Amino acid sequence: TSVAMIDSEVTSTVAAAGGQYAQAKHIVGPLMAFNVALFLVFAYTMLEVSDAILLGDTIVAKAGVEGLTHNSFIAATIVVLAWLNYRGVLMTLNVNFIITAIAYISIVILFFSVSPWTQGAVLKLNELVTPGNALPYGWIGVIAAFQFGIWYYLGIEGTTQAAEEVRSPARSLPYGTMAGMITLLIAAAMTWYVCASMMPWEYLGIT
Repeated sequence: TSVAMIDSEVTSTVAAAGGQYAQAKHIVGPLMAFNVALFLVFAYTMLEVSDAILLGDTIVAKAGVEGLTHNSFIAATIVVLAWLNYRGVLMTLNVNFIITAIAYISIVILFFSVSPWTQGAVLKLNELVTPGNALPYGWIGVIAAFQFGIWYYLGIEGTTQAAEEVRSPARSLPYGTMAGMITLLIAAAMTWYVCASMMPWEYLGIT
């Protein structure tokens, strides 16, 4: 949260769609901007490819057609994502907002559909989490899990890239960042509670 808020405060003074790239250019210089931009290109390129592969594999698995490969679906996904980037930040943010809303609503529906207020009906947290297995790897396991927990908040730094799309960056960016963090905290807590109440930790550890 602290890093995200610092990021939004800096962007309030450097209101450019480049986000961290623009910050590095104005604060340090062109060379730092080049390094940051190169890192962002590599990071988002790998992220885009992984999303395309996942979507392609999912479509092939659900289709159940003999001999169907994921190559064409991967290529189509990358073309669509590239087109969204070509259309601009506003188009990309709107599509992301719709996808996020659908995902968030799905989590809320899942949470209430398993009747969390009635332990034992569907959720069995009291049976699955006992004093003997609550921390199977001790507090070292908690620290080791931090690197995975941070993925819940992947993309929160993207709020800074909307600096040119808002009327008042100094007001909108901190509000947007905090709203995003609150949304992620609620969704992460509900997901954790449902998952930990429906299957043993041994299965969660390998997903």
